[in-house]
This record gives sequence, structure tokens and C-alpha cells, in this order.
Amino acid sequence: MTAGDDRRAPASEFALALLLALVERGVTDLVVSPGSRSQALALAAAELERAGRIRLHVRVDERDAGFLALGMGLATGRPAPVVTTSGSAVANLMPAALEAARDRTPMLLLTADRPSWLRGTGANQTTDQAGLLGDRAVLNLDVAPVTDADAAVAAAAAVALEALPVALEARALRRGPAQIDLQFTEPLSGPHTPIEALLPRVRRALAAGRAPLDVAPPAAVLGGPVTVDAASTLVLAGQGADADLVRRAAERGCAVIAEITSGLRRWQSELPGGYRAWLDAGAPGVRTVVATGLPTLSRQARQVALRPDLRLVTRAPLPGECFDPGHRTERVAEVRITGRGPWTPGGRAEDAPASAAGAPIHPDDPADTADATAPSAPRPTAPTSCMPPADARGAVVDAVWAASGPADAVYLASSTMVRVADERVDPGRGGVPVLAHRGLAGIDGTVSAASGVALARVARHPDAVTRLVIGDLALAHDVGGLLVPPVEARPPLQIVVVDDRGGSIFAGLEVAQADPALYDRVVRTPQRYELTALARAYGWGHVRAHDPAELAAALATRRPLIVEVRVDDVGGWA
Repeated sequence: MTAGDDRRAPASEFALALLLALVERGVTDLVVSPGSRSQALALAAAELERAGRIRLHVRVDERDAGFLALGMGLATGRPAPVVTTSGSAVANLMPAALEAARDRTPMLLLTADRPSWLRGTGANQTTDQAGLLGDRAVLNLDVAPVTDADAAVAAAAAVALEALPVALEARALRRGPAQIDLQFTEPLSGPHTPIEALLPRVRRALAAGRAPLDVAPPAAVLGGPVTVDAASTLVLAGQGADADLVRRAAERGCAVIAEITSGLRRWQSELPGGYRAWLDAGAPGVRTVVATGLPTLSRQARQVALRPDLRLVTRAPLPGECFDPGHRTERVAEVRITGRGPWTPGGRAEDAPASAAGAPIHPDDPADTADATAPSAPRPTAPTSCMPPADARGAVVDAVWAASGPADAVYLASSTMVRVADERVDPGRGGVPVLAHRGLAGIDGTVSAASGVALARVARHPDAVTRLVIGDLALAHDVGGLLVPPVEARPPLQIVVVDDRGGSIFAGLEVAQADPALYDRVVRTPQRYELTALARAYGWGHVRAHDPAELAAALATRRPLIVEVRVDDVGGWA
């Protein structure tokens, strides 16, 4: 079938041309949830997979599909477009899209829609879904239906050229979710030009299209550059931190706190008593706090940033939210560091070797890249001030890091365990990429996001295993993420479930002083489910680890698996 053949369905011609254009501009993975209005896009994706042009991932639940795409974006820095049908399907992408908006993860939502003239008429599965994310989206496009197959290629190229500079450019004006709402009219699918015949036309249309968007940030948004003195500067690095700034700060001898989810733990200074205790002691000698990324893992970090006697500078070169407790930060695009401070990565200057800085970070590995040559085995017999003796939770962290190498990845669910890892993992423990969705720091979609990371990592490193460390409550929240359709590849994911009977993180908050019965009922909310049966129902292997040796043995299998660790009320193995 060729151009001019009036048997072509405009919907299918446009859908295939659009996906081809996205693939030509760098898209490698695509996530699809089934539906009627999106059938042309879904079928085009399946054809492209069969032709070996993309990796396709199907999830029946749009919420899980959104988080799967989020995980891929976190792991690669590139969007994995997610396709849905119309109506509430689009709303189910909102949780993942909000995470992407906050932590600036690239995400491309291809939402199929009824034609605009059906909006407001009570038509089935029709709502005002275009622009659903509002100003949280970096781009909103409401694309009218293509009714002429001969116009499909030009229309598809125009959409791709509009969307991809925003979604793909590392220096884009804003990074985050982009929604392309695509209206389709009947017939919703049908014959179309074959891929090999359509591709040259798509390439010509892309080449003839307008230039990409200007991706330089507007200078008016930013101050600076700012110059700080290394000897009196503390650098706080959270998720999304600027690796070059953190490296320069560490090499200059600044005090550096690199949260575990920053991917920059190897640059962290060994502060007396651990960084939380050091901050509680007043961060002696600090006069300037420089923040990069979004620090979220300790109250102490926000408290030091709120101190009126300290200057607060945030490197935030893109518009939008940034780390700004007290609404007083100096927001800048560049931080220059002069002088020399007393700190080196992993210890004081007089104690730490000059080589502690380790190796460069690969741009595709948002990694917790401690020196890859350092021993990764746990050291519970020789605890330091930053490494207390291991209780069950600490032993889980030790075992996961000991089992993981530089090609693997660790995904940390929000709540208690991410903080345990943040306190326990020192700068010398392995070159393991560490990821999490800390934008809004919810427990939503964690299994699915970790699955996305696992699929992205194994595409780059064929033997890679991703290990998710998650609590029992977070697992229950995203149990649907365990569902993998029979024809799909199961993610190379090991899920370590730390079962401490509900939301244990609340035990450290004011609410723990409430009436115990009320506290358990509406705050801690302990769950009662049989993990062995749950794993079997979803086709996962399951083992229960009763001690560190059994946990290490389970992780050493490197096969997809749910590993259950039960923790008692005092942190011991239950």
C-alpha cells in the first residue's frame, strides 16, 4: 500500500508515522496500555517491535504503565513514551507525571482522545483530558484528528519536532512530562503504508521541518555566577544534583553531603558522627550552604538551610521549583569555588587517600558511584561512626550492596529503608547506581518504577540485576506492578520486602505519641497478606530470609525473585 492509496486509514498512517519519527529522533522504548481509542498507536508500536526498531512494554494498568515509563526515564535520561486510551486512563498517569515534574525526569505521554467536538456532550469515555497536567507539563499539545492519509506524515513530523526538543534535550528549557493529546476519528485503525516505504518520507519530513526549540535557559530567571569559599561551604546534594558541581566541591575540600539518591555518594565527606549528627552539632565552620538537586532525606538538611546566619545558594539553572526552605535562596546557574577546605571524599584530608574520589560518572548512569575498585562487602565487625552495627534493616542494606556491582542498580522505595541506606552506605562501598523517585517522595508505583529501571539497565548491560528495597506497605500499594503479561519479558528485578508491619517511619514522628489503637488504625496501618501466595499468584519466585546468610544466598541467585525479611518491633530479625 502506497501514498495515494485511498484504502489507507488516516489514523494508522499517522500513528505509524509519528512513532517512526520519535524512533528516528532517539526513542528506544515505548510503553502501551491497551484501549480502543489508542488502537492505531498500539498496533503501530507492535509492528515496530516486530521490525526490531523499538523495545515495547505492555502493562494493562495505566498507573503502572506511567511508573514503568518513569523508571525508564530515571535510568536513561530519555523518555519512554507511554500510550493510553481516553478518559480516566489519562488520569491514571497523573501520579507518575507529578513525580516526573518535580524531579525533572523526561516523560512523554501519548494520550489518545475523542475528537474535540465531542467534549462537553456526554459522549462515552470523553472528558477534557488535553492539558490535564496544566503547568506541571513542559509541553501540552492538543492535536486535531488527521483525516487525510496523505497529510499524515507531515502532521506526524510536526508533532515530533515540537515534542522531542523538550523531552530529549539535556539542556531543555524545562524537563519533565510532556502531554501530546492525539484526537482520533473512525476508522480507528486499518491499512497503512508499510514501514520501509513510510520511513523515507518520515525522514524527509523531519529534515524539512523547523529547527528545534531554543533550549538555552533565559538569563532573567537566574542570578550569578556566585563565588564561595571552600573552607566555609557546605554542599547539599539531593536527587538530580549537578555531578560536576559536587565533584568540584569535593576536590576543593568543601564539606559535602551527598544523599544516597543523589547518585554521588562517593564524593561525600566523612563528617564526625555521621552527617546528621554533624548538622545537629551546628555544622561548625560553615557560613554558606550550596544546594543542588532536591535534598529530601533528613530534617537536618532543611533545618541548616533555614538558619538565618547562613547564606543559602541553590544551583537551579532551569525554571520551576527548587530547594528553597524559607523562600530565601539565591538561585543561580553557576557556582564557582575558591580556596581549599579541610575535607576530602570519604574522610578528613589527613586521613583519606587522594584517590578517594574514584572514577567519572557515566552520563547514562545516575549512579551512586563510589570507587568501583573499592571492596563492596559489608563490614559489620568494624563499625565506624557512620556505620552502626547492623540490625535487620541495616543488614538488608549491607547485603544488597554486597551483592550488587557497577552494572547492576539499586532502587530504594520511599519511607524507612531509603533513610537506612542513606545513613549506612559510606563512600567506599561499591560503584552501584542508586535510583528512587524522590520528586514527591511517595510510595506510589515503586514496583513499576523499579521494573522500568531494570528493563532499561538490562538493555545496556545484559547481565544487570536491579534490586528493589521496599517496605511491606509500599509493596501493597503497588502490588499491581508485579503483573507482567505472559508475552512480556519479566524484568531482571529482585524485590527485597522489609516487612515491619506497616508504616514504621511514622514511629519517629509526633503522631507516634497518639493513642496506640488510633495510631495503628489510621497511620501505621499494618497489613495482613501472605507474601508467598501473592508471589505465586503473580508468577514470581519467593523466599523468606531468616538471617543475613539466607538473604545473601537469595540475592546471589541473580534471578527475578521476591525476598521477604520480617523485622520485629526493635529492629531484629523476626
